[in-house]
Amino acid sequence: MLGSLPQVDRDVTFHDYIPGQPIPILIRDKKTGRVVVNELKRYVKPYTLVTEPEEITLAANAVSDPIIMPIDNKGHFEIMEAFFKSQQPEGFTVMLFDPAERPLLMNREVHVATIASGGGVTTDEGAFGTGGSAGRPFKWPCSFFMDVWDSSKPGAMIVAFFRNLSSSQNTIRFAFHGLRWYHLQSPPHIYARMQEIYRDRPRTMPFFYTTEKFVELPASTTIQSEFDVRFSDDGWTHVSKLMARSTSDFLVRIKEKASQKRYMDLHLPSGLVFGNGEFPFLCWEPSLYEPNYKLAFELINGTAAATNVVWITLATQRIWIDPREDRLASPRGYPA
Repeated sequence: MLGSLPQVDRDVTFHDYIPGQPIPILIRDKKTGRVVVNELKRYVKPYTLVTEPEEITLAANAVSDPIIMPIDNKGHFEIMEAFFKSQQPEGFTVMLFDPAERPLLMNREVHVATIASGGGVTTDEGAFGTGGSAGRPFKWPCSFFMDVWDSSKPGAMIVAFFRNLSSSQNTIRFAFHGLRWYHLQSPPHIYARMQEIYRDRPRTMPFFYTTEKFVELPASTTIQSEFDVRFSDDGWTHVSKLMARSTSDFLVRIKEKASQKRYMDLHLPSGLVFGNGEFPFLCWEPSLYEPNYKLAFELINGTAAATNVVWITLATQRIWIDPREDRLASPRGYPA
């Protein structure tokens, strides 16, 4: 029956799980060569993880206390997307870290609308309201695993700090969406397979970079300001998406700090270089940078009427160096 499905030979894989991708429904059994239903999929379900409490009220320009986003021991959680809601249009910033294994998920606080969907967006074709934001999810550059294997602990958690960018009280919500791996409910062979996936998870994690300094452009259309983004020194960085949030339009030119190689000859309008959390700019060819590399962003305000506050975010994968890999461990990526 399954073998008679259209295009089944072309579309079926031997892999029951590919990191960051939907779990295949049909797979080809490695031993028999027959097409079978992927039993792993029965025990992996969509799941949304929210803050506790679900709604958080922030005073004007206030920073929240640490807000936990816990997951219990019933199943691992793999984060794929992020969503938010903000009562005030200015929104808020977010800082995330995993207290168990890998600390920060960003180098500094970032604007929530650059890493999550929920703010709505206006394009030349019209306005897309916040009510439909769930249909325009911001997909993280790679998935993030929350491992609850250690039964001696109550589970796992992400800890968040939020800063209200409005001068009025702001009620906010923040949530992650992804896969829940119900290993405790699965038969022994599926249980073992899930544990294998989580033990052998990729040597990468999502990471969001922003400028080292807060960006506030003076009220002038001629003054150029330069802001750096420095990548961490403990691994490689793979940049795939560019997002920004600002109080008005601005001009930008990006260059590599060391080589002075420019990504564009002239300054371009920000709308041609950056998207947002609902429509990010997808780099045609994601860029790979060696440890401790710097990018410089040359910015010019688009108006002389007022200062311009700009939040730039680069969605990246951090790739850890294995000391046994001499080629990767070399500063230039070649054998020393």
